[in-house]
Amino acid sequence: FIHGNGMRGKPVSLFEYSILQFYISGLFTDVALQCGESGQVFHCHRALLSARSSYFKVMFTADMRERSNSVIKLTGVDCGVLGALVNYVYTAQVCITESNVQSLLEAADLLQFISVKQACEEFLIRLLDVDNCLGMHAFAQLHLCPGLEREARRLILTLQRNDVLIDAVAKWVSHDLNNRVHHAADLLHSIHLNLDEIYFKTAVDVNRKCLQSREGKLKSVIIQALRSNGKEMSASRKMSSSMYIIGGYYWHPLSEVHIWDPISNTWVQGKDMPDHERESYSVSLLGANIYVTGGYRTNTVEALDTVSIYNCDYDKWTEVFEVLRSRLFSLHHTISLSTSSLYVVSIRYI
Repeated sequence: FIHGNGMRGKPVSLFEYSILQFYISGLFTDVALQCGESGQVFHCHRALLSARSSYFKVMFTADMRERSNSVIKLTGVDCGVLGALVNYVYTAQVCITESNVQSLLEAADLLQFISVKQACEEFLIRLLDVDNCLGMHAFAQLHLCPGLEREARRLILTLQRNDVLIDAVAKWVSHDLNNRVHHAADLLHSIHLNLDEIYFKTAVDVNRKCLQSREGKLKSVIIQALRSNGKEMSASRKMSSSMYIIGGYYWHPLSEVHIWDPISNTWVQGKDMPDHERESYSVSLLGANIYVTGGYRTNTVEALDTVSIYNCDYDKWTEVFEVLRSRLFSLHHTISLSTSSLYVVSIRYI
């Protein structure tokens, strides 16, 4: 049983619990695994290692020198990763995170923990994006991960296809910019790439002289104007090209959203935050969403426990779940991010 996010799975049986206690107390152990880097030793049972890993099964049954050794030194395996694999031997659970998944897969591949390797491969597939697909493809080939290799190759081919098509459209339009620029959106739509036409028109108008003199500049503008559709372009990639200013204070709380685009050097105004009386809140970014937490309303000084989310792709606000406790001032709580989670940590609460 593998749980990729580190949460516990089903409760262990009495037999599994007893085996785990044997390991913890060192009872009946008959072999020790020594980490080559730190020298740390894990006292284990040959039978259980063989049941989980074909590497150890062959080692302990074939005519090999290690068969009679009481200590097996494993070089090139991180101590923490080896500990995670030993824990898997006795609990059938392993904690896979972004920080350990690569080392864990390498060790699982080396020591032939097939289930752990497969779980790591599935975890990496979920992390694939336009920025890491080339490295992931090379990593998958090195460690014989067919699923990861296939998905990485699919993404690479998609990017290459889109780049060639965008390049062709950009060159055709640039040849007669004034007469052909109005056809760019239709051309891109015909190859399933949706253009933000308002952004594109603004960027072209601001940079028209530059576009006529610099080959390749139009392609850059087109790429920035492409809307995220979940396949061709990640939402965070488009969103990260702009700077967002949320709220503020000018004799009274401001609920405005102002967006600056460095490519066109222009400001546009987004949709106002729905709660016009909210102030002293914290703001943080996760993916294509900006999260507003905490604060209070001016007229009541009421601490707020609601979370407002602004989606950068669709210029849309939604109010979602409530936090466990209200946070009054932004300086009394902070927001921290992981890849897919948002943490609100308080110094004090009301």
